[in-house]
Amino acid sequence: MGQAGESRIIKRLGQALTAQGAYAAARRLADVQPLLQFHDDDAIRSLALRHCREYSLDPAWVLLGRGNPPASPPELTPVFAMSRIHPASGRWQIAEIERIALAPGILASGRFVTRMEGTALEPRIRHGAYLVVDTRDDQVPEACDKPALFAVAMRGEGLVVRLAHWDKEAGRVVLSDLSPQSLPFFVPRDGVESRVVGRVVWVAQSV
Repeated sequence: MGQAGESRIIKRLGQALTAQGAYAAARRLADVQPLLQFHDDDAIRSLALRHCREYSLDPAWVLLGRGNPPASPPELTPVFAMSRIHPASGRWQIAEIERIALAPGILASGRFVTRMEGTALEPRIRHGAYLVVDTRDDQVPEACDKPALFAVAMRGEGLVVRLAHWDKEAGRVVLSDLSPQSLPFFVPRDGVESRVVGRVVWVAQSV
């Protein structure tokens, strides 16, 4: 087979492991690849076959390059908790809770994903819904006919998502929910205790 053939097998094996989501195994293979040049053909084939069995890879493609190369899994996007706050400052703390697959067009530059916590906006947005927040759009319009969904970081509360509109007379953002019993609360212009993080531009939830 020769060194060139061995190198192609190792390259395909690494590609197949990555496509299967076996990232740790692919990294280990990359780390030891310089040492594999000292192994004979049988040892390389045995290594490849063992990985094929362990990670359900196509041996015909890994060993011979026959068939279609494995497709890489979609890149996963981190999802951040809303209620995580820093124990000392009380400010919202960015903490990843899971990862999900999103279409590239949804998560553009300056956007992040969080999950709705609580029932303040039900039935419009339910507890557990995925929300995409655009941090480039962090100004509540002063001239707007109806409230829009915005994410606000509040000291001691974390991140909250509410309907927001601008109060021209008081010079502040008014936040409200969909419960008739709830009173609105406010985000002052100085942004010391709370600040508008961005506008909610995309929602996904079960029907």
